[in-house]
Amino acid sequence: MKLLKTKIGILIFIILNYTYAQKKNQDSIGKSFLYNYTIIDGENYPTMRQTNQNYLSSYRMLARFLNEKPTTAGKIAQLGASFLGLVITHEEGHRSILTQLDIGSISQPFSILEGAAYVKGVTDATLENLRNTDVPNYIRLHTAGLESDYSIITKTESLIALEEDDFNNLEIEYFTHKLALIGYYITAIIPSLSPNIEEEKNELERDIVGHDLYGATRHLHRPDMDFFRYTDYNDLTKDEKSFIKKTGYLSLLNLINPIILGKTNFKLTNNIRFNAGLGYTMAPYGGFIDENFWLVIKNKLKIHSYLRQSHNKNSWFLGGGIKVVNYKLYTNKLWVSAGTHFWSQPKDLSFTTDRQKFGFASEFNAAYRIYENSKNTLGFMINGGLTYKTFGFMPEYTTLKEKTQINVGASILW
Repeated sequence: MKLLKTKIGILIFIILNYTYAQKKNQDSIGKSFLYNYTIIDGENYPTMRQTNQNYLSSYRMLARFLNEKPTTAGKIAQLGASFLGLVITHEEGHRSILTQLDIGSISQPFSILEGAAYVKGVTDATLENLRNTDVPNYIRLHTAGLESDYSIITKTESLIALEEDDFNNLEIEYFTHKLALIGYYITAIIPSLSPNIEEEKNELERDIVGHDLYGATRHLHRPDMDFFRYTDYNDLTKDEKSFIKKTGYLSLLNLINPIILGKTNFKLTNNIRFNAGLGYTMAPYGGFIDENFWLVIKNKLKIHSYLRQSHNKNSWFLGGGIKVVNYKLYTNKLWVSAGTHFWSQPKDLSFTTDRQKFGFASEFNAAYRIYENSKNTLGFMINGGLTYKTFGFMPEYTTLKEKTQINVGASILW
C-alpha cells in the first residue's frame, strides 16, 4: 500500500531540493545510449525485473526527448512521469510475487488518487494459507514493493556511474525513487504519518498487505498470531517497534552516494573512473546493506560490484557479486553483459536462526545490432539472456526457489 500523504510530502521535498541537486555533468547530444525492453522473462510475466526494466527505459527516452530543449513544463512532465512510474512499479512488485505463486490478483496503482494504491482481489483464506505454509514468500509479499523501488534505484545509479546515461536525464527519476524509499521507512517511525485505514468489508476489495513495513515486521516476529491484514503501529510489540526504528535508521544509508550531489564518478587516472555508494532495504528474512562499487576502464570495460551484509533478528550473513555491463564485441555490433552473485543467508530464510545456507546465481545477456541508420544515430538490437540461481533471495528475481530462466527482448540504440 502506497500512502498519498507520504508521497505528497516527498514530492514537495524533491521540488524544494531540485535546484540544489541539478548538476549538468554531461551533454547527451552526440551520444548513443541503449534502451532495453524485456518481452519474455521466464514463464510467469510480467515479472518485477521486466516491469522495472521496461519502465526505466521508457522514462529515460522520455526524459532525453524533453531535455533536448529544456523547459519548465518538461521538468514538470518528468516529475509526473516519475511519480506515476513509482506507484506502478511499487504495486507491480507486490503483484509479481503473487503471480509467481500462481495466485491471481489485480493491481490498482491509480487508486493512489483516493489515498492509497492497492493490489487486491485475494481472499483472506488464500493469504492466511500462504502465511501458514510459506512465511518467507508471505513476508516478501509485504516487502516486494520496496524491493522494486530499491532495484530501480540501483539500476539508475549504475546507469549514471557507468556512463550508460546522463545524470540530467535521470535526476528527477532518481530523487523520486530514492526519497520515496527513505520516506516510507522514516515515516513508519512516526505513527501520525501512517493513517489508520480500516479493512474493507468485502475482503476482495482489501489491499493484500496494508502497511508494508508494519505488516512485514509483525509477521516476522509473530507468524503464528491471529490473522488480519492491516497492521497499525499500535498493533506492534515493543520489540517490533524497535525493529521498525532499526530499519528506519538503516534506510538513511541510501543517502550515502555522491550521485545525490550530481557527481557521476571520480577520475582515478586518465583511463579509470570510479564511484561508490551504500544502500539498504528489507528482505524476506529481515534486510540487507549493500556497498556498491562502479568502475569504468578505458570507456569500454564497465563493472558494477557489491558487498552485501544480510541480517535477520540477531545475526548477520555475507554476500556479494560482480557484473560486467555492455561489453562491446564484433565491431560494436554485439554487446555482452555477464555477472555472478553469491550469498550466505539464514537457513530456510528464517528470521530467528543463526544458521546459514550458501547460494549463488549467474547471469548472461547479449544484444546484437540488426539495424542502424546511415548517420549511426539510431539502431535496433535483439537481445536474450539466461539466469540461474540456487535457492535463496535475489533482489528483483521473483522466485525464492532454485531456477533457470531465459529472457528475450529488444533494444533501441539512440
